[in-house]
Amino acid sequence: MLHLSPSTQQIVAPFSDQLHALFPDAPLIDYEDQDLIVLPHGIDETRLLRNLGYSDLPSPIEAHYAFPSADGKRPFKKQLLTSVSMVMHPRSFVLNGMGTGKTKAAIWSYDYLRSTGRADKMLVICPLSTTRFTWEREIFNTIPQLRVKVLTGSAERRHKLLADDADIYIVNHDGEKVVHAAIMARPDIDVICFDEAAAYRNARAERSKFARQLSRSRKYVWGMTGSPTPSGPTDAFGLAALIVPDTAPRSFTHFRDDTMIRVGQWKWVAKRAAADIVARVLSPAVRFTLDEIVELPPVVEREIQIEMGSRQTATYNMLKDHAAALLKEGTITAVNGGVVYSKLLQTSIGWVYGDDGETYELDNQDRIDALMDIIESAENKLIVFSPFISAMEGIAKSLKKAKIDFATISGKTPNGERAEVFQAFQHTDKYKVINAHPECMSHGLTLTAADTIVWFGPTLKLETYEQANARITRVGQMHKQQIIKLVSSEAEKMAYARLALKQDLQTNVLDIIAELAGEE
Repeated sequence: MLHLSPSTQQIVAPFSDQLHALFPDAPLIDYEDQDLIVLPHGIDETRLLRNLGYSDLPSPIEAHYAFPSADGKRPFKKQLLTSVSMVMHPRSFVLNGMGTGKTKAAIWSYDYLRSTGRADKMLVICPLSTTRFTWEREIFNTIPQLRVKVLTGSAERRHKLLADDADIYIVNHDGEKVVHAAIMARPDIDVICFDEAAAYRNARAERSKFARQLSRSRKYVWGMTGSPTPSGPTDAFGLAALIVPDTAPRSFTHFRDDTMIRVGQWKWVAKRAAADIVARVLSPAVRFTLDEIVELPPVVEREIQIEMGSRQTATYNMLKDHAAALLKEGTITAVNGGVVYSKLLQTSIGWVYGDDGETYELDNQDRIDALMDIIESAENKLIVFSPFISAMEGIAKSLKKAKIDFATISGKTPNGERAEVFQAFQHTDKYKVINAHPECMSHGLTLTAADTIVWFGPTLKLETYEQANARITRVGQMHKQQIIKLVSSEAEKMAYARLALKQDLQTNVLDIIAELAGEE
């Protein structure tokens, strides 16, 4: 039997020649005529003792770490186990599904390693859309004492930020190459977390080559993604080469032959054993789904903050100034106030209807990228809602470009075609995404094949909002559901806040305009 002392962070075990050989410098004590050996409860000692059969010995992070959290949120049980895996396996995968708290688990893991002297600085490489509003904000909400630098902007600015002292540096996937040489020259950055690591599934891509160079000599390298093989089992080759190169398959061709079979000149399908082979290749790994997070309610709602582009910001501010002027003149009405508010929402989303009837596309690539990241991370099907046809058309172009199987449902879609789409979506493998106008999702429609709804922009009607969300929360739903709201502006925040309070925005538009314009 082992005795664990939390106060001294030591392990007391019965003496054995095997233990003494492994730990020759460990002190020995005689207690009640029994020889005992005293060991520090560290990562290396825990790993060795578990290999000797002491499988019940907890890891030091779960036994001694406080899991601090400025926002008061304690770790879910699965989050704690995720941190245990990351700390105990220096090169490993976190394959947990979307919404399971991977980001916070990584922050805790790094902080533990740093606080125990096992690591110095961490580099997070993630999608551009998550640099600030996911990673930087989550770090602040968890351990605000950690110093963070987000490496965005011009090459000169990125290098300057990297030269500043910090605990955690954050850079986007393709932005890493801008500061690659400088990071290579920084051995103090000894922890690398590749978030949405499926971005490296193509081992021949330039970003993958840079990433592999970067990860070779680091102490801790973690690959995080809820969807490791979105295109097929061969996606695992690039991830394995990045995170666990010593055990990765020797070549892409051999791995493809092991996991897939050719059925045509250009067509390959997965072999029956492919999933097991992928699991062995992407190892060590931890994998939990949202359904396994018992602490969460059946429906989880969350907002994802996205930064507007420069043209979006300029247009948005111009519209706000216009609203303020109308208020000052006393000429604002429900009609023209509603028009201004609608324009503010259109600007936030990225497509604006002009007075000439034309649609003007703004620089909303971050919002599109965030949507694509969500779709790629989702294990099951999704529904994307937008209240504007212009946005739906823009989303459809992006989905088509990304080769995502989708269908679009709008007021122009014939009833027969709608029925075929809904039938295929609900009962077959066809369609990963329905790109829909929320008013076209009728009462009583069951689409429980999806467990995630993404609001690309808010609707103004409470009944429409509630009925649209109800499409996936119905009898037959087998999974926990997520309602994800993309937010770039105060206009959108206020819309979702009022919908949460069960207020119809169309009857409150003048109050909203006044609040946005800074009036009492």
